[in-house]
Amino acid sequence: MKALILVLAGGFASIAHSQAPADPYAAAVDMTRASDPALRRRGADELSRSRNPGAAAVLEGLLADKAPFVRAAAADSLGQLRSRGSSAKLSALVASDPDPRVRQQAVTALAFLSDPASAPALIAALKDASVPVRFAAVRTLGVLRAPGAAGPLGELLKDPDASMRRIAASSLGMLSSSASTPALTEALADQDEGVRAEAAKGLGLSGDPSAKPALQRAVADAAVLVRLEAAAALGRLGDAGGLDAAISALKDRDASVRQKAAGVIALAGDAKKGFPALDAALKTETDAAVKSVIDGAKAQLLARLGLKEAPAVAVPAKPSPKKASPRPKPKTNPAPGRKP
Repeated sequence: MKALILVLAGGFASIAHSQAPADPYAAAVDMTRASDPALRRRGADELSRSRNPGAAAVLEGLLADKAPFVRAAAADSLGQLRSRGSSAKLSALVASDPDPRVRQQAVTALAFLSDPASAPALIAALKDASVPVRFAAVRTLGVLRAPGAAGPLGELLKDPDASMRRIAASSLGMLSSSASTPALTEALADQDEGVRAEAAKGLGLSGDPSAKPALQRAVADAAVLVRLEAAAALGRLGDAGGLDAAISALKDRDASVRQKAAGVIALAGDAKKGFPALDAALKTETDAAVKSVIDGAKAQLLARLGLKEAPAVAVPAKPSPKKASPRPKPKTNPAPGRKP
């Protein structure tokens, strides 16, 4: 009986061992060596979740895979791993891979690596034949705050595609550099309101005081979103010149505009005008989401101004009623023949 128990125990142990999960890293590496490209891509995806320091080298090897979707997956995984040591190989892929999907994925991966050395390859990619690659390069240059990118990005503000001009203006703002000021100032006159809004936002992020005059003019733009972005930008530059435009926008029919206006007041408002405007808006607001944003804006304004509570609004004293002047007594004429 004891022998039977030992045999059964050994069998169960053998079964348990055979069912034990394989090492995920080793299994993923095995998949990258499979003849089936779908398995190789799966292996590349699995390696993006690996903590093994050897994963980057395996993925770099897949950047030369015959299948474009495997190369793209490898580039994506290197980005997910934040493998900064792979920056040079990804930059080379941006410049030389024949498949635009692979080049686009390599550009996107470089955004995760934050390596300034990749800037030249990304600037060159602004002239790529593929529109998606160009869009990705514009965005990545902004994310990297790449030195020397202001000029090339500024040129894209002349692109016939408004979408490209919008993303170029956005990335110029992300550079947070006064080198972007001339191009963004010019973009405030763009025919597309989205471009103008991004340009105003970018000027606020530039930290350049010389942008104030242009932003003060933009506060009178025909588009409410441009006015609000200009007001917010002025607030970031320490100028409350757009506050009245934001207060006016609290009455806009569009709930998203009212939310944006409340946020601008939190950024640029003062105690004298900001709190009364937000309180008045809160009393008439019917949208719960907007009410929540207004409440949050009040809290942010308090914190920014270093106040514990909003100052009490001074109520003008009612004028005291004038006392009626006493009526003069009527004069009586003496009766004829009588002396007064």
